[in-house]
Amino acid sequence: MIFTVLSGVVGWLVFHHGVAMFILVLILGMIGIFISGLWTHIWVYLVGGRKGIKQTLKALMYGATPGCLLGWIPIVGVFAVVWTLILEIVGIGQLHELSTRRAALAVILAISIPLTVPYAATGIWRVGFAMESGSMEPNMHAGDLIFVQAPARTEIITYEEGEALGYKSFDEYGDVIVYRPGGRSSATPILHRAMYWVEKGGEMPDGKPAPHAGYITKGDNNAGFDQPMLGVEPVRPEWVIAVAKVRIPYLGYPSIMLKKGF
Repeated sequence: MIFTVLSGVVGWLVFHHGVAMFILVLILGMIGIFISGLWTHIWVYLVGGRKGIKQTLKALMYGATPGCLLGWIPIVGVFAVVWTLILEIVGIGQLHELSTRRAALAVILAISIPLTVPYAATGIWRVGFAMESGSMEPNMHAGDLIFVQAPARTEIITYEEGEALGYKSFDEYGDVIVYRPGGRSSATPILHRAMYWVEKGGEMPDGKPAPHAGYITKGDNNAGFDQPMLGVEPVRPEWVIAVAKVRIPYLGYPSIMLKKGF
């Protein structure tokens, strides 16, 4: 899976961000090549492949060619990625002397398990978000990778409730939620703490009545609440896409660099 994704974005990155971004992806790609190759080879071995990990790596690298050359082109990139998978299956089958069915099974397992297991554990397909700003310092820092859980899998506890219960998350009372302002899919997700719940017509931090019920949120490092500091309304439960659970420093930087460039 790493081969497929990387091959699809390399050309696009070079075109839009130049050689520096290509070097970053190349470094990450070398790490990904080893991890992806080792992971795929486990399944190749389990279905009967006995020619060694070098043959698996050779098949994956050869198969990545269409995606690398064409994966960045809109629409065409989709077909390039599919062709990449087909070539990987054919290559593994030939180099390991496996039937197409066994080779396909190995590749499908290598791709599907990393996708389905995290979803089964967290209830959400996107299990991590990169912290892009310092709005949550000192409890979260820019560049942190934040692992999350689906709202349906956990109870959201506000700062107000957490203070009464003695419950803390990321060294402060209450949960940190990930929400999209207005519930718009195009809106950039915001990772801020749920401070308290306000009912429709209830008083918001600026003294105005709330247009609807929802969470009042705030960045731990921000002077004011998101309502109205960021111009967003109280966060409806359906706007919440995740609840933050674990922070890993620095691992979010690659995602930020890929998104914003240098």
